[in-house]
Amino acid sequence: MVLRNLALRFYAQMIRPQLEYGAAICPFTSANILRLEKAQNTCIRRIFGGSSRSSVKVMLHMADLPSMKERCAILQAKYILRSHHLPNDALLTLLHPYIQDPSSKSTYFSIDHKVLNKCIQTLHELQQPHQNSKLLSACRTSISLDPILWLPMTSEERSRCIRWRLGWLPGGHSNFCFHHPTTIMTKQHAIQCLQMHQRLMMPISILDPLSNLLNQLPTRPPRSAVTRQSWTVRWPAICHILYELDHLFHGLNPPPPDPSLGYALLQWICPGQFLVLIGF
Repeated sequence: MVLRNLALRFYAQMIRPQLEYGAAICPFTSANILRLEKAQNTCIRRIFGGSSRSSVKVMLHMADLPSMKERCAILQAKYILRSHHLPNDALLTLLHPYIQDPSSKSTYFSIDHKVLNKCIQTLHELQQPHQNSKLLSACRTSISLDPILWLPMTSEERSRCIRWRLGWLPGGHSNFCFHHPTTIMTKQHAIQCLQMHQRLMMPISILDPLSNLLNQLPTRPPRSAVTRQSWTVRWPAICHILYELDHLFHGLNPPPPDPSLGYALLQWICPGQFLVLIGF
């Protein structure tokens, strides 16, 4: 999973700048934007291991990456804003009277008058990212790198968390529940079948208790003893639930899990308090 983070950083710092070259000054057409979106989506799917038909909305949200349409609008808005705060003797400042004249037919003029409205509209859409997607509505509301991608945990634990986020667990289209052979293993059935509310100690009013807790994962070791104690109970429960769900997804009866399941994050939350669990 370190490789996934490295791949995301490599994409954001090395590959995406090639895709967005000139985006700050070029008025792209819809066809241009569509090609850029396809290129970015291909990269993101490969990083997350998705198929060519996998939705990238949740992947982009987890990786804190905007769509190429949003990225172009942001770059153009930044360029326009900076151009109006240049020194008086800068070349672009001296050219402003000419390029802002409609008769000049300047590309800059067309961008200057349209991009700010587009950027405002884009930012407004970013403030309401979860309205049209059930999977996005279950993600963290803050736009930042999802802690699932970098918190200490094993590759299997991280993979299961990511697959739950992306809707790949439990699947739900053609897989039947191992314990209820006539029932399709949807997310709602998995929540009920594995008794997630009771095991995670969450109120029944929360429709998706597992996603709710994943959204609350700490981004730094908690100082509160109450918070630490809560996670020492809930994180192992999350790992056990996803472990069982992963086996049920493949039509297998879950064998007893490894006693050290969830240990890495527990050791990060409460350093030195869980060595006895795996015999250190």
